[in-house]
Amino acid sequence: MVVLATPTASVAPLPLTDPVYVFCVLLLIIGLAPLIGAKLRLPPLVVLIILGTVLGTNVLGVLSRDQQLQLLEKIGLLYIMLLAGMQMDLSNLQRLGSRALVFGLLTFAVPFSFGVLSAHLLGYALITGLLLGIMFSPHTLVSYPIVLRLGITRHEAVGVAVGGTVVTSILTLTGLSIVQAIASGGVGWQLWAKLLLVLPLLVLTAFWIVPRLGRRILQSTTQLDANALVPQFIFVLTCLFVIASATLLLGIDSIVGAFIAGLALNSVVSKHPVLMKQVEFVGNSVFIPCFLISVGVLCNPTVLIQHPENLGLAAIVIICAVGAKFLAAGIAGTVFKYSLAEIMTMLGLTMSRAALVLVVALYGMKTVIPDGTNTILSEGLFNAIIAYIIVTCLVGPLVTNTFGQRLALAEQSQPSYQDVG
Repeated sequence: MVVLATPTASVAPLPLTDPVYVFCVLLLIIGLAPLIGAKLRLPPLVVLIILGTVLGTNVLGVLSRDQQLQLLEKIGLLYIMLLAGMQMDLSNLQRLGSRALVFGLLTFAVPFSFGVLSAHLLGYALITGLLLGIMFSPHTLVSYPIVLRLGITRHEAVGVAVGGTVVTSILTLTGLSIVQAIASGGVGWQLWAKLLLVLPLLVLTAFWIVPRLGRRILQSTTQLDANALVPQFIFVLTCLFVIASATLLLGIDSIVGAFIAGLALNSVVSKHPVLMKQVEFVGNSVFIPCFLISVGVLCNPTVLIQHPENLGLAAIVIICAVGAKFLAAGIAGTVFKYSLAEIMTMLGLTMSRAALVLVVALYGMKTVIPDGTNTILSEGLFNAIIAYIIVTCLVGPLVTNTFGQRLALAEQSQPSYQDVG
């Protein structure tokens, strides 16, 4: 008698390792996040981080931060910085001149000082304080769609806030490069030569070559079709990875190169909205959500239960970070003689932290301090940073909407824009 073997169903072990399973779960998360966010009235960014945390190794153990996820995370990280540079409204710096520069310096320096001081008072090492100060400083214009809807984008206070974002982002990346050099023991004349001589030369070269090449490639067709979009999109990605590779060769993080590539492509791609939408579509569909999920996988919410003192740490981080942005907006508003509604609108626009803070936090979580004992960010501090990202992404839009409405009501009786030299 012949006995036929019956196939037995095999259950995939956790965490998942097969690329098919991993990508299936990632796509399910990416697809469900907007639906869940709409139901709970949460930004999709927050939902992606939360789902990554729940499915990560510290909770359900479905996903691990293996090489597959790390590759997608790295591409997503570079893509975030590329889009940040491409979407910067550089015209605000030209229109508002010194005011955007002053506010950019203030909204970087004040939170940076608060971060260093709070880390010192909490007993952290100096390098942790420097990194915490860097994470307090940048902001993401999560609330900008609100001012678009209210029709106040041409208001001077809004322009100053947006223009200051460019200054703050550049200072943040420069500060991160210095901290990375300190962590690797590479502080010396070579570092300053790279930052003050070689890096500016790379920026000038990129700003000279990329727009010229871009105009030649993009002017081939005026009506963009599928065939034309392919080489144009490849050109954008090539610029991203070539310039990112160049900064790596200099010993500077590749995210700096990605940001430079975005700025260099800014004036060219902005004139081709179909290509711009294509670039944004690819990043926002897969790579950036995978980055956010990977950050969530790193989170360990059990730390807040096992060590309740971390709740206090999260509260301190949130209060100091938000308070520092309020102080910066208040100082600028007082000097520029802005109303309370204008100051609070600036605060709402600059309160939310997301992409760049996640980038810095991820670096701090993975990098060991020079004495080799711990990572720059402890697990508790990393989770406190995630909490502060979530809170500011929720509160920032509320503040912007409340005080932006007041600006919109007063807009008819005020000049739409003042050109300040």
